[in-house]
Amino acid sequence: MRIYLSLFVFSLVILAGCSPINKKNRIKKTFEAATQKLDDAYYEDAIVLYSKVLEMDHEVIDAHLNRGVAYYESGHYALALADYNEVRQTRPEFNDVLFNRSYTYLAMKRYQMALEDLDLLKKIYPDTAIVYNIEGFVYGEQKDYNQAKKSFEQAVVRDSKQFDSWTNLGVMNYHLEMYNEAEEAFDKALEIRGNAPEVLNPLSLVYLEQGRLELADSTIDAAIRLVADQPYFLNNKGLIQIHLGNYALADSLINRSLALDSSNQMAKENLELLKSKY
Repeated sequence: MRIYLSLFVFSLVILAGCSPINKKNRIKKTFEAATQKLDDAYYEDAIVLYSKVLEMDHEVIDAHLNRGVAYYESGHYALALADYNEVRQTRPEFNDVLFNRSYTYLAMKRYQMALEDLDLLKKIYPDTAIVYNIEGFVYGEQKDYNQAKKSFEQAVVRDSKQFDSWTNLGVMNYHLEMYNEAEEAFDKALEIRGNAPEVLNPLSLVYLEQGRLELADSTIDAAIRLVADQPYFLNNKGLIQIHLGNYALADSLINRSLALDSSNQMAKENLELLKSKY
């Protein structure tokens, strides 16, 4: 079961410069065009345009920052890290870049480096929930569910309206087999964002573990109505059908899940479970 995180990125538009007016105008127009591409999720186009800005003036730090975002979003993590390091070196007082860099270290599975940036952020922003939410994500990725749970608990103490924090806390409680606490956390998340499929899906598994099979089935159905053909949702509904004794339906659902995502290991395990039943 995955954990959920909303990315925290920047789109700054402050331009530095002591350049001739025509050059400054070209930089400004190119920067604005790049930022529009970034906002519209045309990341490769944004990278090209921010690179043109930096060819004209390498000291436009916001271009490094935003190009780092575009690199990150397009999966070029090493290049994103290089841009964030440039920002950190050139503008050390701009601490918010540490959020971006910690995400990038996380994506690169450089967990200790991510935690070091987060420790700095905790000192700078001790009351900011997002720092603890990212920290919980780092521990969760390492399957240190106890420590992740503590981090997400710290996040919701600081901001009880953090949807991601409550959702992730529910997932950690599920992994720790603390099903009543998981249900409470998921309910809190649904109070903030009702009918969120990313909550309904794991909540259905909590109900399954509690033996509330009909409720589990109706909850996963609600998630599937919101996101059709989601392989993990279909697999989980298949698992619930196994427990309900609906083996033919389970077989259809799990095989449909595998057709959509052949790498789904849980679906493969559920097929083996199904074979043992009939």
